[in-house]
Amino acid sequence: MEIQKTINAGLALAEHITPLDYGSIIHYQEIEQITQKHKGERLYYRDISKAKRILESRGKAIAPIGGGDYQVLYPGDYSGAYIREVKMAKKRIDHGGKILDGAPVNDMTDEERRVYNNVSDFNSRMQAQINGSYVEVKRIGEKRHPLLGK
Repeated sequence: MEIQKTINAGLALAEHITPLDYGSIIHYQEIEQITQKHKGERLYYRDISKAKRILESRGKAIAPIGGGDYQVLYPGDYSGAYIREVKMAKKRIDHGGKILDGAPVNDMTDEERRVYNNVSDFNSRMQAQINGSYVEVKRIGEKRHPLLGK
């Protein structure tokens, strides 16, 4: 039953936001009224996540602007939103690497160590890929291209 409420609340929020113009601000009070949940509750943010997924499939996106409010992105803001997502992915991959670094390898069984080594190898490749991707995305996302000087 709770899942259905969340789907409905996320859908209701997406329906409210879809017709809004670029740059429109959705105040947290509006979100609370639509979702029937209070800012700070776990389900409140789950409803926003559901609405974001629905909006993205409709060609719209929202981003937090502080104080619990959200704004409908302008078309030129989508690249910056992508860069923020890559930055968050990099942080998650880095955190995963720290978890692996602290693993008690000496206390693992042979099978656990085999799995750990496979995951650790994969993590090394992911770290290299995400670090390279992050640098490239930051470079191409700059307003001034370093080679063209524009």
